[in-house]
Amino acid sequence: MATAQWKTRAVKPEDLHLDTRNPRIEVAADASPSAVRLKLLEHEDVLELARGIERQKGLFFGERIVTTLEDGVEVVLEGNRRVAACQMLLNRALIPVSYRARFPVASAETLAAIAKISADVAPSRKAAEPILTKRHTEQGAKPWSPVAKMRRAARLLEHLPVEEVAATLGTTVAQVNKLIRPYRLLKYALDLPTWSPQERLALEGDKLKTNPYTRLFTLSDTKAALKIRFDKDQNIHSDLSPSKFKKEMTRIARDFLLPDPATGQPVASTRTDTSVYFADLLGAASSDVSKKEAASVGKNTSPTSKDEGKSSSSPRGAHPQQTDGSTNPGPAATPRASAFMENLQCHVLDDRLIKMTTEIKQINHRKRPIAAALLLRAIFECTLVYKLQQTKTWGALVKQQTTAGRDPSLADIIKFAKNFNNGVFAEQNICKMLNAHTTQTAKSYLDGITHYKYQDIDVPTLESVANNLRQVIVYILQGH
Repeated sequence: MATAQWKTRAVKPEDLHLDTRNPRIEVAADASPSAVRLKLLEHEDVLELARGIERQKGLFFGERIVTTLEDGVEVVLEGNRRVAACQMLLNRALIPVSYRARFPVASAETLAAIAKISADVAPSRKAAEPILTKRHTEQGAKPWSPVAKMRRAARLLEHLPVEEVAATLGTTVAQVNKLIRPYRLLKYALDLPTWSPQERLALEGDKLKTNPYTRLFTLSDTKAALKIRFDKDQNIHSDLSPSKFKKEMTRIARDFLLPDPATGQPVASTRTDTSVYFADLLGAASSDVSKKEAASVGKNTSPTSKDEGKSSSSPRGAHPQQTDGSTNPGPAATPRASAFMENLQCHVLDDRLIKMTTEIKQINHRKRPIAAALLLRAIFECTLVYKLQQTKTWGALVKQQTTAGRDPSLADIIKFAKNFNNGVFAEQNICKMLNAHTTQTAKSYLDGITHYKYQDIDVPTLESVANNLRQVIVYILQGH
């Protein structure tokens, strides 16, 4: 490396531009500085870093940031976390509102210490790449996560031929391609429009375990079921209809990447039997999967794996199979049907719905019928609101309100959601359930308990009401 072109000088953090090509985070190339700071706060412990800077009354000596000039601005190539923390310590207006109360207030000593920081200015991004690779793959700076390494390789490929990327990373072309394909698959999942803010936060986190998801696409059943192929740039293509392929990819991403709130782990893993998971698609494609294997979904049998290393694992919503390895597990306990909401499970990443599901499962509706009725009405309304927000149709409903600033009522929500053409539900049967007389009767009964002081309550009627609403609630909580 020719050091003559490098310079070392003091810079003001507020004059620096955070790098939108930082492999730690997933942002658009034209993302604003505030968007980059928010991503770093959400995923890269910048809040704790800022607290450390305040405790130390400045940055540690001997750790200069690396910058370069691009399009007339000075961009941070190394040290984005530190620079972002300093920017917000120096100017609290830059702190996102959701973090402002928790963000440390810098003392006068700290402000003086970080007003200017030392930077190595590289002649170009390309010249800095070997240093960045060394810092983040060897002991020293916080190591890049597996996803960050994939993302970095993909972003280098946007500007360099694959051979040069391999040389920059100190690896082979084959190894670069092994990084690119998993990232393309992950990026496809990230770009799906279905995710709630909490789900997207989990998908973009550096602790995301991607191997079960990316490995799935190397298996023969997956390739046959999805009819997939990859082009020279490692982008995925399918001979399924676009809508069908998108629906299947959404299901796969939800099952293999997102943790189930009930267990903290994704419902599918490397042990999932793909002949069972893709039974419908494989059957439709006239594959060699037998009817017996397809029928085994949800039964306590152990399907034969078609790919090495697979074992049984049920897809979302199926009954669990025996996985303890015992030769004589004995008869499974017969599950009891819900009289109220005892068996309700929340499979979506929404804090409010997770808490409400837990409470309604635990409440004794026979001893506390009024509280149970109020909770039932609340979870019914909240699941519908969640579904509208997930499908990005909530704004359309709000615009229909005649009174400015007024949130839609439950009656408004049901009326909007039951119209299939509004795009809230992909299945007509759910719209028919919402339109049914039994649903309106159940809502009226719960409204009476909530709003009318003369409305009495009895347990059998409450159980009947719960039975009328259960299917819609369960459908939404299962992540459909």
